[in-house]
Amino acid sequence: MGEGPSLRRAIALAVLVASSTASPSSAKHRGPVVESSDPCAAPKAYVVDHIARIKALRASTPNTQSSLFDIFTGAKDFDTKRAAEISELRYEADGVNALLQAGGCQSFDLDRELSQSPR
Repeated sequence: MGEGPSLRRAIALAVLVASSTASPSSAKHRGPVVESSDPCAAPKAYVVDHIARIKALRASTPNTQSSLFDIFTGAKDFDTKRAAEISELRYEADGVNALLQAGGCQSFDLDRELSQSPR
């Protein structure tokens, strides 16, 4: 159990490094930085933010019954840029969520969270 606090510090450091090396386009979406003594707070807030952003992007995407053929042929109903952004946000959230779990912090069931309607 002696490695718990150091692992939590590593998680917080990993999130800090990841957020400081983010692209400039993602910087405009970030909220204010909040200091906390809880090493799990920043990673949890990061995942919660990504969940909210994914839900917002999904809500702004038209609900279509496009087939794979429509998607691959570039049908106008499928927004590839938005889909790529959702995929990137999910990938980042999955990574930080895995760090939360490894660090003994409360992690999220991302599939369940994303299936719930926005509040």
